[in-house]
Amino acid sequence: RKTSRLKVSHAFHSPLMDPMLEEFAQAIQDLSFNEPRIPVVSNLTGRVAESYTPEYWVRHVREAVRFADGVHTLHELGVTTFVEIGPGGVLTALAQGCLDDTVAVPALRGDRPERQAVVAALAELYVRGETPDWQSLIPGAHRVTLPTYAFQRERYWLEGDADPAGVGASAAAADSGFWDSVEREDAESLAATLGVSADASLHALLPRLSAWRRQRRERSVVDGWRYRVTWQPLGALPQPCPAGTWLLVVAEGSEWTAAVRTALTDHGATTVTLVAGPDTDRRTLARELADIGPVTGVLSLLAEDETASAGHPGLSYGLAATLCLTQALGDAGVDAPLWCATRGAVATGRADRLDRPLQSQVWGFGRAAALEHPRRWGGLVDLPDVLDARAAARLTAVLGQRTEDQVAIRASGVHGRRLVRATRATDPAREWSPRGTVLITGGTGALG
Repeated sequence: RKTSRLKVSHAFHSPLMDPMLEEFAQAIQDLSFNEPRIPVVSNLTGRVAESYTPEYWVRHVREAVRFADGVHTLHELGVTTFVEIGPGGVLTALAQGCLDDTVAVPALRGDRPERQAVVAALAELYVRGETPDWQSLIPGAHRVTLPTYAFQRERYWLEGDADPAGVGASAAAADSGFWDSVEREDAESLAATLGVSADASLHALLPRLSAWRRQRRERSVVDGWRYRVTWQPLGALPQPCPAGTWLLVVAEGSEWTAAVRTALTDHGATTVTLVAGPDTDRRTLARELADIGPVTGVLSLLAEDETASAGHPGLSYGLAATLCLTQALGDAGVDAPLWCATRGAVATGRADRLDRPLQSQVWGFGRAAALEHPRRWGGLVDLPDVLDARAAARLTAVLGQRTEDQVAIRASGVHGRRLVRATRATDPAREWSPRGTVLITGGTGALG
């Protein structure tokens, strides 16, 4: 278990304070102690403080801190929201570990400016149902009715891929008269367009031709909805090394985790390793994360453990532990970007093998986590089986940038995941012949 040395001048609340107690009592003997205007729960007794005396403060220096008892007392008094007034979020994590379903928010954080931290804390309290005095924060502010302007609709799709639904639009406009006649099954108009007589053979052909036209139009619309995933070579990435302290979270130590740690340290990063084994729960992990202190980034190798999770037999431990880590980072107030590493979880092309499909579960989870926690999400990176010098350099380059968040590192280079329009099939008679197991979704809903 990881421990941290406390940065204090004396060993308070321990027998090492005994030599100063008598002198301390004499020093405060003549002070006047007023009754608190706001009820105070004492860390000495864990109950509401009644009165302050010199003897009380002497005991406070020497005896244990009953923090958990105090939190439970506040809960019994109806307190459901805790705000930590201090330089960090250590007590916030401890309070969350004492009670279930409680709201605990630190006013300040060590890794961000004070104004930003205080405003973020007020926002967190507001979305949790509290009602801050916004006039004190923003004098003269008042509520407005939204929206105050018309929504500006702007296209953000990356240019470059032709729109299949729009291909041949001009030709379709030129042929619109012809196909209108077909769909209406207007033999006379069609005969005039073609310059032939409207005989019986044309009347027999029109229904089939009209049905074919409707089918092709419907297929064209559906083809415009189809997309596929592809992997694009990214070329040379910038080389900002992942400086600072990086937290490496592993299920257990191995040669692979040691190779990743060496890759980071060889490129200038300081690493701290946290082992999150099967016995680690969310509360314990949050406390350990809070004890570590500020970090530049978090790299999870939990996906490597493909054994079944004890609490969720249908999931791999790597996936369940990754979910637990994501939640615990939020509980501990760690905003550093979280990167999740896998091996053989994606295939960048036909020659690339997808050897570890269980680790692909982490990719599905990661894309959802990126949408829910964009500010503290780093990305997903799939690594090769052998982390040689080139792969190690590419890994540190990926961790040092914030442009690409779904990356695969291979011997041929670094590849980024892209969503592109799927090419429409040109052979209308081509039938799909599935092999193996086929999963069909949406068959019983609106899409079926």
